[in-house]
Amino acid sequence: MMRKWLLGTVICGLMVSLAGCGHVQKEPGPQREPAVQQNREPLTGLPTKNRDPMILMVMINNHHHARPQTGLSRADWVYEILAEGEITRFAAFYHSEASGVVGPVRSVRKYYLDLAKGLHAVVAHAGGATNAMETIKQEGLPHLDGIHEDERYFWRVGFRKPPHNLYTDLGKLVQRARSKGYDAMPLQLPLTFSAQGATDRGKPAEQIHIVYHRLYNCGYAYDSGRQAYVRFTQGEKQEERESGQPLTMQNVLVIRAKHRIFDSAGHREVNIAGSGNGFLFQKGKAIPIRWENRSGVIVPTVRGKIVSLVPGKTWVNVIPENGKVTFE
Repeated sequence: MMRKWLLGTVICGLMVSLAGCGHVQKEPGPQREPAVQQNREPLTGLPTKNRDPMILMVMINNHHHARPQTGLSRADWVYEILAEGEITRFAAFYHSEASGVVGPVRSVRKYYLDLAKGLHAVVAHAGGATNAMETIKQEGLPHLDGIHEDERYFWRVGFRKPPHNLYTDLGKLVQRARSKGYDAMPLQLPLTFSAQGATDRGKPAEQIHIVYHRLYNCGYAYDSGRQAYVRFTQGEKQEERESGQPLTMQNVLVIRAKHRIFDSAGHREVNIAGSGNGFLFQKGKAIPIRWENRSGVIVPTVRGKIVSLVPGKTWVNVIPENGKVTFE
């Protein structure tokens, strides 16, 4: 029987730092952590596949007319947050695999930009909400706009209707970013990875069910053969459009954050600048955590110390405070 667990239980973990990449050189703070791990991907902790320091964040459509998507399986990290109404949108971060077609691409919101700034990513998007576009302009954020000045690096497909038919190619985005002078610089990300993660403290969680809105839910099922969670949306397995392969990930982070609708169009403010309660799911286990925003990066913590991720891909579900998460 499915058991509901209230977010908020706290346990211990270990904090170390991991080398990463980005667009702004951060001033180093006090160094208490062990030496930085070398030759590892900054977002997955796996052996390095791509030495180019550039990170891309691509806004991916999750409307039912946009599924199944292309290229989500290549993302190192994926954030899922509500846009307007009951529809969520994905911010997919690419580094270890930086080639191939992705889409459909959609517009950006300001809270996604907050995530991009933390990882110093170049944002690929199709326009955006007014406050998001103003932020890009005022702060000079690195971005590639598929319906304005960078449109020739994006294209429309014929098998879907607008606005669910805009696609791009990661390799072309990197080339365009270079031509616009978006040169990445090294930085340290507040992430740590270990083979077992924090699973020694977890409760069984092979089935996860998440409710964002009364009209939208998603979930994950642990596949012991793949040593990964398999993604479901609205009760259906979510797959890559071309290959038909399921979307899988080693870490699922579910966090609560304050949401507020601020206009008649239903645009939201989502507060991901502070901290809150959540769960980290790894290897079929649930670890109650408290999430914190450390230098613009959302990390799972226990008693103020960052807990380890399992090497591999991570999906982050940012749900409203009245959202629900259950597991068994």
